[in-house]
Amino acid sequence: MLGKYPTFPPTDPGFEDPPRLSNYDVVVIGGGGGGYHGAFELSKGGYKVLLVDDKGNLGGNCLYEGCIPSKSVSIAIYLMEKLRNILNSVGNTDINKVKILWENVIDHKDNVQYIRYLQHIREIKEHENVDFVKGIARVVDNHRVVVEAIDGSWRREVEGKYLLVATGSTAIRIPVPGAELAIGSEELFGYKTKYRKVPDNVVVIGGGYIGVEVASALSSLGVKVTIVEMLPRILSGWDQDIVSQIEERLRSKGVEILTNSKVIGIKEEAGQKVVEYERKDGSKGSVAGSEIIMAVGRKPYVEGLDTLGIVDKGHVEVDSSMRTKVPNVYAAGDVIGKYMLYHSAVKESVIAAWNIMHGKPIYEINFNAIPMTIFTEPEAAMVGLSEDAAKARGINYVTVQYPLADDSYAQIIGVRDGWVKLVIEKESQRIIGGVVYGEAASMIINEIALAVAVNARVKDLALLPHAHPTIFESIDRAAIRFSL
Repeated sequence: MLGKYPTFPPTDPGFEDPPRLSNYDVVVIGGGGGGYHGAFELSKGGYKVLLVDDKGNLGGNCLYEGCIPSKSVSIAIYLMEKLRNILNSVGNTDINKVKILWENVIDHKDNVQYIRYLQHIREIKEHENVDFVKGIARVVDNHRVVVEAIDGSWRREVEGKYLLVATGSTAIRIPVPGAELAIGSEELFGYKTKYRKVPDNVVVIGGGYIGVEVASALSSLGVKVTIVEMLPRILSGWDQDIVSQIEERLRSKGVEILTNSKVIGIKEEAGQKVVEYERKDGSKGSVAGSEIIMAVGRKPYVEGLDTLGIVDKGHVEVDSSMRTKVPNVYAAGDVIGKYMLYHSAVKESVIAAWNIMHGKPIYEINFNAIPMTIFTEPEAAMVGLSEDAAKARGINYVTVQYPLADDSYAQIIGVRDGWVKLVIEKESQRIIGGVVYGEAASMIINEIALAVAVNARVKDLALLPHAHPTIFESIDRAAIRFSL
């Protein structure tokens, strides 16, 4: 619910005042990635911008409870595992003495969030054309917006020549009896969360990338984890090779994976929380844990936007220029329901701002070149067309693959599991997709995304020298395996 957070991020007293002006060039609703990057671009272009966010700071859900805090946790656990692996490789039997406590990890992520919130306060003040207001914005029509203080102490109506809607998304909570017994990302990773001790065993509802990341991190700390997923496999839509590898790694860490299992209820019993589920054949089962984590995804936050006529099937409909069917209203980020990823929201926001400044749609986003990453241990990432997608489109393609076991950097760090795979259109030799499983997949995939975006040929990558010894050499090592 808007304006309702257990702990608000740090803000500046000046941000709690009403909007200074009655008329702005652009009113931006939402201070997440889909909002503030566009606002800053507009400011640089000399546009008077009102930016409204109910948290009183920037970063949206990504910084408050999502990507930044969760990755702060996972990177600490990653470093612990890397040190353990290196010690194990040289016969050190005391690897279990290398430990990290959940409380320490949460303190670390709180500190990272605090640093970034202070940074955002500075950035807002550096953009003099942006009036940032901590408040709740409600759309009246395609030009008028009512802004209200969180505590209701003031209320002001403003007008904007343009609107940029970036209201983000909210966590989905499946409508089953006992759903309120489960916790979610806000409890786990929210700013200054009071949930600071990890339980002995958990049940994760949802086998998407969020649920899988949580399962990977907790199991690395010795927590017994069970994933309950209603679909036939976890990570639906991901490359099957990646899914197989991640499943194998999770099971090796003691994670139980229950697929084709639809949750029908949650209850408390004998000091435990019990998830009841129904299998595809109609039979029922249950699994208990000291905590239940709901990780079934997010949905666009479209409340109050129906008045504009821009909402379709639960999301704001936009074209590739980020313009809605209402010419002066643009939208970006999770609210459009496409790639619900921070880095996608940022580019959508910038494109919307640039098109507003040009007065017409000129720039477009290439959704096909947006990389996706799963921050498991090890990481996984993909971009562009998968093999299944290429087959479905009737594309004559080939793949080339390079094992990280042969990469010098991977050998140095002791992370030899994984591979880099390129998907290539055979006739044109264009890179149309890529899949990475292993160390630094979240970084390697960006270069492949660039290749997809600029229609690079496989030989372009094969001829590109990478610094040695770095794991990026695996890209040209894969590309050079292509045969004419």
